[in-house]
Amino acid sequence: MFAHCNRSARTADLDHIEPYDPNGPPDETTTANLGSLCRPHHRLKTFGGWSYTMIEPGTFLWRSPYGYHYLRDQTGTTDLTRRPVHPPGS
Repeated sequence: MFAHCNRSARTADLDHIEPYDPNGPPDETTTANLGSLCRPHHRLKTFGGWSYTMIEPGTFLWRSPYGYHYLRDQTGTTDLTRRPVHPPGS
């Protein structure tokens, strides 16, 4: 479910979409709050400044530490990052 990743979910890590709070409610580790990430992308999310939100089941909005935004769904990855617009003649 990471942007542009095509690795199988069969060997993926389970990741808490909303961060796990050991003092939180007992239903934090349910399938509704778990996503599958391959190990390298799980590490990027955990230690590399990437974050994501589940828009709806199967659709995720990823944010890079550099301000890029990617929508990941069943059709693939769409880059939603706004590009600067330069005035004509500049």
